[in-house]
Amino acid sequence: MAELRQTRSFLISKLETAFLRWGKFVSLYPYQVILTSIIFTALCSLGLTKFRIEQKANLLWIPPESEFNINKDWLEKNFEKDTRDEVVLFESENVLTPESLKYIFQVHKAVNDAEIDGKTFSNICDKVPIADIFQTKRRKKRQVPNETEEYEEYDFWEGEYNEYTEEDERKTTLERINFKKYSSQQNRSDEEDTREKIPDSIYCDLVTTLNDKCVQSSILEIWKYREELINSATQQEILDAVNLLVRSPWFGSDKDYAGHLGGIDRNSSGHIVGAKSMRMAWVIKVPKEGRVVSSDGSGVELGVVDETSLAWEAKLIDIALNSSTENMKITLNAGRSYGDVSAEAVFTDRPLLAGGYLIMFIYTIVMLGRLNTLEIRLFLAVSGLVSIGMGIVLAIGISSLLGFPYTPIHNLLPFLCLGIGIDDMFVIIQCWSNMKKDVLNAGLSLPDQMGIALKHAGVSVTVTTLTDVFAFGVGAVTQMPGLASFCVCTAICLSSIYLLQISWFVAWMSLDERRKASGHDGILPCIVHGQFILSDGSQTKCGNAIVKKYARLLSSVIFKCLVILITVGLLVVGVWGFILIETKIDFAALIPSDSYLQKFHSLSKNLYPNKGWPTEIYTAEFDDTDLQKFEELTNQLNELKMSKTYLLDVDSWWSKLKKYSEEKANFTTWQDFANPAEFPVILSDFLFSSQGSRFKPNFMFDGDLLCNQAAPPIKASKFTIEYILFKGPEEHIPARRKIEEIVKNSDISGAFSFVKEYALWETDEIIGLEIWRNVGLAMACVFIVTLILLANFSVCLMVFTIVIITFVDIVGFLHFWDITIDVISCINLVLSIGLCVDYSVHIGHAFLVAKGSRQEKAVEAVATIGPAVFNGGMTTFLALVLIGASTSHVFVTFFKVFVLTVLFGLFHGLVLFPVILSLVGPLDRSSSTDSIPAKTDSVPAKTDSVPAETGQHTNQGYVLDVLGDKIK
Repeated sequence: MAELRQTRSFLISKLETAFLRWGKFVSLYPYQVILTSIIFTALCSLGLTKFRIEQKANLLWIPPESEFNINKDWLEKNFEKDTRDEVVLFESENVLTPESLKYIFQVHKAVNDAEIDGKTFSNICDKVPIADIFQTKRRKKRQVPNETEEYEEYDFWEGEYNEYTEEDERKTTLERINFKKYSSQQNRSDEEDTREKIPDSIYCDLVTTLNDKCVQSSILEIWKYREELINSATQQEILDAVNLLVRSPWFGSDKDYAGHLGGIDRNSSGHIVGAKSMRMAWVIKVPKEGRVVSSDGSGVELGVVDETSLAWEAKLIDIALNSSTENMKITLNAGRSYGDVSAEAVFTDRPLLAGGYLIMFIYTIVMLGRLNTLEIRLFLAVSGLVSIGMGIVLAIGISSLLGFPYTPIHNLLPFLCLGIGIDDMFVIIQCWSNMKKDVLNAGLSLPDQMGIALKHAGVSVTVTTLTDVFAFGVGAVTQMPGLASFCVCTAICLSSIYLLQISWFVAWMSLDERRKASGHDGILPCIVHGQFILSDGSQTKCGNAIVKKYARLLSSVIFKCLVILITVGLLVVGVWGFILIETKIDFAALIPSDSYLQKFHSLSKNLYPNKGWPTEIYTAEFDDTDLQKFEELTNQLNELKMSKTYLLDVDSWWSKLKKYSEEKANFTTWQDFANPAEFPVILSDFLFSSQGSRFKPNFMFDGDLLCNQAAPPIKASKFTIEYILFKGPEEHIPARRKIEEIVKNSDISGAFSFVKEYALWETDEIIGLEIWRNVGLAMACVFIVTLILLANFSVCLMVFTIVIITFVDIVGFLHFWDITIDVISCINLVLSIGLCVDYSVHIGHAFLVAKGSRQEKAVEAVATIGPAVFNGGMTTFLALVLIGASTSHVFVTFFKVFVLTVLFGLFHGLVLFPVILSLVGPLDRSSSTDSIPAKTDSVPAKTDSVPAETGQHTNQGYVLDVLGDKIK
């Protein structure tokens, strides 16, 4: 302990001497210091030439070398997504009524007819090949003379070519739903017989010349989107269709129409009799020309898009939202919806941010000076805020030079820097005020006074800045690139603000003191006051009164017991919440609470509980020798589906190919075609059949796939599985691990599963480890740095304990305030440590500097630095108070974390910590505890030379003057 005291004495004396000289230098040459600060900031801002923004979630919150990123790179080369999904939900008392169906069709028609640059949905839609030749129109039965037999004739080319007119026009009637054809998988024998009679060459001509159809999905396809059929549909026909049909009359493929319905009502026999919601979907294709990759600015990528697609989606959103009625509510999730609502939330929150900054600015002006035109510090407050802006520019410039990108979470940087930067301003002003009130410093020159003020303030802000910088700097070792970038930028920013505060701000403060001395007005400097009656110091008197009352309380055993009991009670609740808080990233929580997109997700969750997460399983090249592996993989996945463990559905081309081979190609088992000669042929036939045509996009071939020819070598393939709807990471993490284990064990070349939600799931998996590792490292840095700079083990241990208690309380109460551990709260919690440290370290350092008994030292610590700490906390709170009304998850989380940080930080720093110090704080053994050195003649008359020990007891003289005998 003696060595620590000697180390502290040596280190603090050196720092005080350095700051004493620096304060004098800055005060003597303020203009040169200001100019140098501007030049240095300008030079560092050149780093902005390397400025780049990173908004892709997979490059922000998961390691760059993760399997997700590796697989995503592979997909961009082999299965690049060039489509955008648009989903609309209709909600009514019952959507399965003729009236509802008519209204839904009108909305659908308005969307399909919406025109952008001369293009409608049919021009920009994604299209699928229709290989079912029986999906063409039929002609009415022809009456043959002298024969009573009627026959049906298929006109394969109707709707494709119509070069000749027929004199004998056939009469047509309105054909409704063919329930016999589409209600059972067993009623295809007529079509199969007809197909077998058609020569392969003619069949290939047919399937390669038939028109593709736009990808759109809803129960309206039952009536083939024909207005006359939909308008004449009856209640019974609608119910029969959704209950009986298993194939789409529009596409000819298998279809489960119940999957389009939500909030389904069933009768006792299990048949659908009503539904509260209906899903309708469109898929548009983004052309390669004019394609860009855009994002929403919140770390979630929008994907490829072009201007036409964005404009059409905007039209879709406008039509859908403006079509809602009292009886039919409409909401949607378009490709651009998340970006739109996020941008709108930011725009809506701007007045709240501006209001918070304005309140903080006014408070800062009031507390830095006095409320009269001479002593008001308007321009000094402005210069202090400018220094924070300069620090942010410096940080972004330097971090850009180091290769770190600007991320969406960097938007929180101004809040954090204002909180800590203004705290340093108040500490400097408080030390200046303490110095001015001490009679020992009367008559000193401005440079000497500034040196003495900075002598005490510099050490205090150095301790807090170093702890903050190291606490944030350790974030660079995180696995999350976005967090690492933010922590590095924050550490640089705090360092820059610290340097600017002790240079730029002190220089402006010196000029402001010269202004006051010369009588220039604080608002209009051109006005010079002759004889100005100074303020009566009502603000100071109020502060002194508070300190006196607090001194009385601090001497009360009852008060100390009450504070400890309250702390223990809060800690118990905090520990309880700390244990219960969940680690969970909820995508829906990132959506503003009052947006239409939030309503969409709420409706989907409530009315479509069985709608899971569609996921693709991809493979690299394979051939007939790998079919056994596909058989085993599919069987294992189907076992999970049948047991309802993790999977809802498995939609594999392999299962359909096997069925096709048995029913169409007369193979007994799949092993019969598992050879180089027959597998490419049957695969090609399958992909050109009505059963397999929808799987064409699931393959990438090394060549062109041609009808009636063997398929080229396969380069890549995919098929779809669907996860069940998981409640949180406790369910989706083991589910993903199980699927990846099965896929890996299949030994299929390059096989992996992928869905964009994996980025969030992977973040869920690492976020828990990341936050506790970063918090642990930050705590260790806090202890080590404070131990080195304060060189007092007991005070450092107390500071460390206070910070831990504060952090536990913050996390615990966040649980009861409906916050989970996600990326946003993780970053905010790491940031909160920096503020927690500031509140405690200032008091700890002031206690060590003070003289007297424990009681006296504790009171003096609060009296000398407490107002600055309180003002720093208040400015942080005032800057945030308005964003509590925000609907943005980012700002709401930031508000909740930092409100708790300020409340608990101030309580533990200004109330609990002085109580502890007054009870068990270390005594200064180098001087008497009940007397003050009488040596006051060491203050020289000259103003250009102030010994390092000058002002050593200024705070003590000030405190005794304020408290009198109240602390005895």
